[in-house]
Amino acid sequence: MSMGTEITKVMMSPLLWIVVVGVMIIFSFGALWVRKQRKLEYDCYVIRTTGNKKIDIRTMKAGWFKSHKILFGLFDWSGETMLETGGFRKPIDIIQGASTDNFHEINGKKALICRRKDDDPKILVALSGIEILNDELLAEVAGVNLRDASVNIIRAAERETRNKTAEIVQWILMGGVIMLALIVIIMSFQFVSRSQTEAWERTSEAILIADGKMAIPSTSAP
Repeated sequence: MSMGTEITKVMMSPLLWIVVVGVMIIFSFGALWVRKQRKLEYDCYVIRTTGNKKIDIRTMKAGWFKSHKILFGLFDWSGETMLETGGFRKPIDIIQGASTDNFHEINGKKALICRRKDDDPKILVALSGIEILNDELLAEVAGVNLRDASVNIIRAAERETRNKTAEIVQWILMGGVIMLALIVIIMSFQFVSRSQTEAWERTSEAILIADGKMAIPSTSAP
């Protein structure tokens, strides 16, 4: 049997074409899934109340999709454009009444903040504005500039105190050095004066002895 016959037999095998068609289908669905994930370009923070004035925040992804979809929702091809949530293993919910006015800035990017209805979690609404409460807590905390100013004042006072202390110590040391120098000078002057007096006396005695005007006491025994 020739090689051409073998190739023809393999090409005519139903199993080969089943494998080829299966690979193409898997590749097509994978490409559509990647396309959908790339369209989920916005971060979406979904808020749900848990009671006692506490909330639960879930992070999701959101993007613009058309309402008519085929292939298990992987390909949107016609209809009204709307914002939907999604992501890997995340539920798909339509954000009701969403528009470009509902976007906020989070980490320097466009993002959505949504509120989920407590009694019907499938209903999701985009929040166009948020009211911040408990601002009085900020008033109780000193501003950064005030804190910096107070710290600078304290540091300046500490530096001034250290400078004054160092100046006082410096003057005390200088006074001590001056007093010590005066004492040394006085003692040196007295020592020099005493030495000069003794030298003068010895010189005078030597002169008198040389002139014979001064008797030299005998040291010999009588």
